[in-house]
Amino acid sequence: MTLLKHGISVGIERYGDDDFFVAFKAIGTLTHQDYEVMVPVLEAALVGVKDPDIYALVDVTELDGWELQAAWDDLKLGLKHVRHFERIAIVGKTTFQEVMAKLANGLTPAKVKFFVDKLDAITWLKEELDD
Repeated sequence: MTLLKHGISVGIERYGDDDFFVAFKAIGTLTHQDYEVMVPVLEAALVGVKDPDIYALVDVTELDGWELQAAWDDLKLGLKHVRHFERIAIVGKTTFQEVMAKLANGLTPAKVKFFVDKLDAITWLKEELDD
């Protein structure tokens, strides 16, 4: 029996009262259950914060895709917090991922940028936090 590895890991750091650095790592083909685990972690971190500013590092280097329900879950999460995301750095390795990042940049008020190097992505995200 072959076990398929999939899921979303999330790390959250808080800066001051309302700035959050959130790191997501997506692996395999994401499922609705993956979002049922991840979303409450993110929501719990934001409880009590009236207007959070989120700086997201999204590592999709091991992402194979989404099941349909998981894609819907991702869209709902993005729409719920659309005005909270300040910057989104997407770390990937394919041209398709880069094109999707550029599309996302036009569909959200957040600044979205694609990176191949994770350290470059972190530097870009944190330069605004350090100001």
